Amino acid sequence: MLPKVLIDAGVLLRDEDWQRLSQFVELVRVERDEPYSEDELIAALNGYSGLIRLGGLIPALTRQVFTALPELQIAGVRGDRFGTDVDLDAAAEFDVRIIDTDNIASAHPVAEWDLAMMLICLRNAGAVYRQMMASTETWANAGNADFVSGELTERKVGLIGCGHVGRRLIELLEPFRVDLMVCDPYLPGELAEDIVRGELDDVLRHADILVVQVPHTPKTEKMIGSRELELLGKGRILINCSRGKVIDQDALIRCLQSGQLIAGLDVFDPEPMEADSPLRSLANVFITPHIAWYAPNVLHRYFSTMASEFERHFTGKPLQYELTRRMVNIRQGEI
Repeated sequence: MLPKVLIDAGVLLRDEDWQRLSQFVELVRVERDEPYSEDELIAALNGYSGLIRLGGLIPALTRQVFTALPELQIAGVRGDRFGTDVDLDAAAEFDVRIIDTDNIASAHPVAEWDLAMMLICLRNAGAVYRQMMASTETWANAGNADFVSGELTERKVGLIGCGHVGRRLIELLEPFRVDLMVCDPYLPGELAEDIVRGELDDVLRHADILVVQVPHTPKTEKMIGSRELELLGKGRILINCSRGKVIDQDALIRCLQSGQLIAGLDVFDPEPMEADSPLRSLANVFITPHIAWYAPNVLHRYFSTMASEFERHFTGKPLQYELTRRMVNIRQGEI
């Protein structure tokens, strides 16, 4: 008899992923429209070995849930990379593995938008587009001769943060033969051997193009402020598709208003961005409304990556994307 797994779908599921996982577990869909209460969830999961929460019908996984379900082995959750809806200590105590593949599913489109922003800003496309719409363009003139400009090939790139997005971006940058320096204190040893690393100030001094790709934590909030922007220097390019709060937005606006930088921004502080924000009218910034992650044709990865993890668990292989207390502590800036 196959182990039973309850799934609250909520996102696109590919038949091939469903069929693949069904070779190892009995998948049972949640067949209701109202969210479970804690007691209802415990009753529904009696005798189940696994749970996949991709929608909004499954409540928080508390100590009471883990205590009442001794057969539960693994739970996959979407959108809980900080463990706010899972008692991770209780999960570890009862030997329940927790999986969150959110970062994995969105890493590729975000990395691609980072690359797109780099190319856009190298041609000062925000300003050029405004000129085209106003019929004020001048041919073969991007208006950025005093900035880092032109092609990406062999440019000096600084990358702050080398998680799943950063690693995918490094792959995308390979054909451009960039001179890359990375700042990430949590970079795994096997990756660190092949990457030139530096402290934050080293990366800022190095970069023609700076890509900020870190989560928002107490440690990373406003990690790029006036001092760091001054250290980056005049004529450089700044890209941020991670979180708006990791940059001091007021300091960045002042820097952009003075003509010091060209920026590509997909995230802001606050979000949505204020209707009267100066960022909306500055020609030397290219802005998009937090769309880097959104690629509808790959939303199936939220399930397919999780399905692969469940397959690994039930075939005795080590997990790749387990959500642990240490990982959450890092993301919350406690380590």
